Amino acid sequence: MCIDNPEKPEQYLFNWPTNEKFAQANFLSSFSNEKAVKLIDNWPNWDRGNENFYALIIYGPTGCGKTHLSYVWSDISKARTITAKQLIAHEFLESKNLVFIFDDIDRYIFEPAIQEAFLHLFNWTKEQGGYLLLTATKRPKEWGVSLKDLSSRLLSLETVQIKTPDDYLLRAVIIKQFFDLQITLSDDVLNYMMPRIERSFNGVRQLVKNIDRLSRIEKKKISIAMVRRVIGLDNDG
Repeated sequence: MCIDNPEKPEQYLFNWPTNEKFAQANFLSSFSNEKAVKLIDNWPNWDRGNENFYALIIYGPTGCGKTHLSYVWSDISKARTITAKQLIAHEFLESKNLVFIFDDIDRYIFEPAIQEAFLHLFNWTKEQGGYLLLTATKRPKEWGVSLKDLSSRLLSLETVQIKTPDDYLLRAVIIKQFFDLQITLSDDVLNYMMPRIERSFNGVRQLVKNIDRLSRIEKKKISIAMVRRVIGLDNDG
């Protein structure tokens, strides 16, 4: 779902439940992630004229929405998420649906056994006409892959970056998070929060939880003073 009019954040009442399920209807799209979203939406009509477009790498900072987007793609494609243990055991060879996801690949790819298994997965998926989606925090050339064949393969794949969430997107997330808690945040409080918050979805969610917790404990309406205490600022700077 795309934010078309960032000037009216009060309209962004998306279906984002408080249990934070990774459903497609709950994903918010903005300038920071629109290229990745378009590629996911366009599957399976990826460019098969490009022999290396059987796999897509999405990378970006922690909390930018990579994992959520991979779950969206899983809903669309019925992809199977593979763990490092399953990869080494070559369990992908037993899968009937040749569509796979490996989340946070750069956390594991430095291991020689993982590199060998990944090369096998790449070759097998390409031969069988399947698809791969890999997520990471860094771009492939920063993964430190020692296996030359795998390194060249990774560098040839379609790679797209999700940037740190922009203000429009974070503003919409904050409004919806409080809306799910049946709280209407004043414009003054929201405007105070925006330049002072951590620029990630995870940071926003935790901040909302902390503010809500303090509001319930003190049985007071959320105010700038309360937000300032939660953020840890001693003055209005």
